[in-house]
Amino acid sequence: MGWNRAASVEYAGTVGSGCVVAPGLVLTAYHVVQPVDELEDAPIVVRVMDGGAEGPRVVAELAWHRWDAALLSYRPLDLAREFAPVRWGELTCVRPTPTPPECTAVGLPLSALRRIYGTGATDRWYRGEHVATGRINVVDNASRTYSLQVESVPQDIRGADSPWLGMSGAGVFCDEVLIGLATDALDGWGNGRLDVLPVRRLLDDRQFCSLIHSAAGTWPRLEPADLDALFDTSPLPAAASSYLLSPRSEVVSFTGLATEMTELVDWCRTGKTADVAVVHGPGGVGKTRLAVELARRVSDRRPEAERLADDLEAPWSAGFLHLDLPAQQPSPYTMLRHLIRPVLVVIDYAESRQGQVEQLLAALATHQPPGKPVRILLLARSLPAWWQRLRARHGTMTNGPVVELSPHDLYRQQDPHEAREQAALAFTQRIAALRRAGVPDDWDPDDIAALVRASEHTPINEDAGMLAVHMDALAGVLAHTPDGLEDGLSPTQVLIAHEAKHWDRAFSAHGLDENIPPELRPVLVSVQRMARAKNEDQAAGAIRTAWDFYYRRFRKPLDADTAMKLLRVLRDVYPATDGGYWGGLGPDTLTAALIDDIEETSDEQFLEYVLTSPHLAEDQVRHCLSIVARAIPTQPYLRTNAAYVIASHPEHLIPLAEDIAEQLPEDDRDAWWEAVADIQDDIAAEQQDFNTDDPAGAAESPAPDEPADSDAEDAWDIEDHDADPDGEGAMEPDGNMALTSEPPRPHRHATPAHRTLSSGRAAAPPPTRPRASYVSLRRRTVIETVRDFIEGHVLLSLFIGVSLAVTPVTLILIWTVIR
Repeated sequence: MGWNRAASVEYAGTVGSGCVVAPGLVLTAYHVVQPVDELEDAPIVVRVMDGGAEGPRVVAELAWHRWDAALLSYRPLDLAREFAPVRWGELTCVRPTPTPPECTAVGLPLSALRRIYGTGATDRWYRGEHVATGRINVVDNASRTYSLQVESVPQDIRGADSPWLGMSGAGVFCDEVLIGLATDALDGWGNGRLDVLPVRRLLDDRQFCSLIHSAAGTWPRLEPADLDALFDTSPLPAAASSYLLSPRSEVVSFTGLATEMTELVDWCRTGKTADVAVVHGPGGVGKTRLAVELARRVSDRRPEAERLADDLEAPWSAGFLHLDLPAQQPSPYTMLRHLIRPVLVVIDYAESRQGQVEQLLAALATHQPPGKPVRILLLARSLPAWWQRLRARHGTMTNGPVVELSPHDLYRQQDPHEAREQAALAFTQRIAALRRAGVPDDWDPDDIAALVRASEHTPINEDAGMLAVHMDALAGVLAHTPDGLEDGLSPTQVLIAHEAKHWDRAFSAHGLDENIPPELRPVLVSVQRMARAKNEDQAAGAIRTAWDFYYRRFRKPLDADTAMKLLRVLRDVYPATDGGYWGGLGPDTLTAALIDDIEETSDEQFLEYVLTSPHLAEDQVRHCLSIVARAIPTQPYLRTNAAYVIASHPEHLIPLAEDIAEQLPEDDRDAWWEAVADIQDDIAAEQQDFNTDDPAGAAESPAPDEPADSDAEDAWDIEDHDADPDGEGAMEPDGNMALTSEPPRPHRHATPAHRTLSSGRAAAPPPTRPRASYVSLRRRTVIETVRDFIEGHVLLSLFIGVSLAVTPVTLILIWTVIR
């Protein structure tokens, strides 16, 4: 609602309102700061409103003005506060669901004048912040102004032209999106309506956009504010590899795929009311970047096209559909039938969102002219049976192009070396722009010196797509080695190290420097990404899972204060962009490398602990499996580890694994089930051998699908009866519990049999990294545990044995002397 951006603007004895839209820039009404004769040198003073408190006051200068809008510039550090770039938007729906969106404006109207009582002449008057709440009366794209119909109408003030004096310049927000600028009170409505200048008109001015770009580091884009409940938000600028590599950040200019882009633009311009197209290909080849560029091209501001009779040439609305939407009637998707603009809806990872796609198409089944065109673009890694079923059920709406992308398609106009140089230049420019905008960044290339080491397990990014080129380019920029990285150092290592600085800044800002060990932070970030949280309870379960895994050997209670701080810090590190409680690390290649590193250094217990955690809901476990499945192309040995956990807990995980398998390409799906079947055979064989050796112990062994922690405790139940209630008795985990530099422990062996599938096609060969026994630590019997202890502690066992042998002789001698 703009509370934290509202500002007062004072000039030549008048008071107006404003809104901080970017670091060092305040948007206000021009008539508030318009030069006054003989007072041209009077300072323009800006103060951020803070609930009536006297915040810092800074002197600003007029940087731009047009119509009744003005931009004021000041030194960002003078306000001693950080401001992320504002989101710009417009209203596009004439029948929003369930009700028209509420709009708010925070300003300093004369009606909010307050008195501080003193003694006689010491009384002081001041203007308090006032929130004007209401709704935009008419939604169209041709009107030059909006009319805000306020809910609480102020009374006339004797001797004043209007009780709204001082409200001019206030930003008008629809939720968190700035849609307009309050300029005046409309006559004839009894103080009940405010005239609002739509910000879409400001974004038609290139000089205005250039100033915003210089201050924020990103070019302003117009969003459909009333569709905010449907569409993802853009990532917030941050000095983090995840932001710089995100295709939605548009850091690197779009190149290549000209043929595919032309085909999709032509599809948007066809006369059909509703249609579906699909772009598919392996991860990292540019599917999302192609969709982002398509959305940008069809939604680009073209003022001359606003009033054209041909709707298809007018600017479109566009967005990526939220992953989860609340169940409500009527369906929120019906809003897409009542828009003033054509709309492009992009659905990423469509293969894992079949139910949502079905709901969307069902809501659009009755969409007919004169409704505006709706285009649905599905992005998927493969097109197994789900696409054929979708076309069979919605044949008339699924006639759009089917575009397949492969890595070589990206290099029609340039080779990988040229693409890397272009990407490196773009990353360098964006990093510099973020620093100019005041985005915190304490990265030092020397921070990666410790990573340069020879290691046979150094992660190598073998992805041949554009993402691999961009990762290599960004790693070179961060390491200040434009000609390539040093031996033994991979791009993934550099990028994760850079991302870790982003985590550290956030943990430090929340006072968690000492309480949260550096080795615990990647565990928290990994579980945050894997176990996507819809609400606070699910987020709490994810935090508890990461915490309990890290302290699995020496239990340490998670106190409520630390838990709440972790909730806040993880939301700050990765804010929600898709309607969930928080976001997560990206792209998938970085997530895969981080998961694999934790899995390897934890003796391959991480996946089993997460996938069997009692603190995670079923949909969270399903999402964990989905993330692991996406990680397999770049970290193939995770397939064996995941298959082991699935085979060990079949009742709980096999149904979820079946859902994930449906989303995979045929070869990957066969390899997935082949690995599970092989491990089931191994477990059965080992169990049979154990039954032969110790039939009595076998009867007492727990079931293989028994969860790691049978206590179904609440995610927020932080009591730990086995640890010191003050937390002081809990010991820190040893070095091999998380990310460390010590040599890795043995791994589970690869699947022994390379079998032929019933279809006659051979399964994919198993990974070559050595693996340890499939027998889980939580399924070992007492005999096995004692045997392993003796084998692993030979000297200690020898000492205990000798002591036991000598002790009787010593006692006999003592008894003899005493007698």
